Amino acid sequence: MRPQLLDRFGLCVEISGERDVGFRKAIVERVLLFEGEDAGFREKWDRKDEELRARLVAARAALPGVELPGEILESIVAVVAELGVAGHRGDITVLKTAKALAAIKGIPSPDEECLSDAFRLALPHRLKEDPFEETASGRKRLDGVLARFGVHPAG
Repeated sequence: MRPQLLDRFGLCVEISGERDVGFRKAIVERVLLFEGEDAGFREKWDRKDEELRARLVAARAALPGVELPGEILESIVAVVAELGVAGHRGDITVLKTAKALAAIKGIPSPDEECLSDAFRLALPHRLKEDPFEETASGRKRLDGVLARFGVHPAG
């Protein structure tokens, strides 16, 4: 896809098929239960969906109170500039994502994990210089710049 179009996507994740046999089996079993309209299956996942919905509603209410200290904003724009991302959508998307993640966690301002996740969701698709370049090379470049700025992968 052309960079001008990719830039319009706020966040991006790369999805690949599961290779672990145990996880693959669990996926197939869940699909079969879902398609079989198993009442217990639906109840279990309806409860989980409701829990997630409640967390997101609370996060939405908390979002206006999430603060973004000046040093975090400076870090965001410095990283995005260092990566040579065109325009300002990347900066704005990282900022909004970090604040949203902080709201979901119920913390007053984004921590290192929020920033790390926000950069990794908002920037890789904006880093491709060549349409045939692997996304992985953009991620490696991002990881290198983040490490220089003291932002390390979450987990």
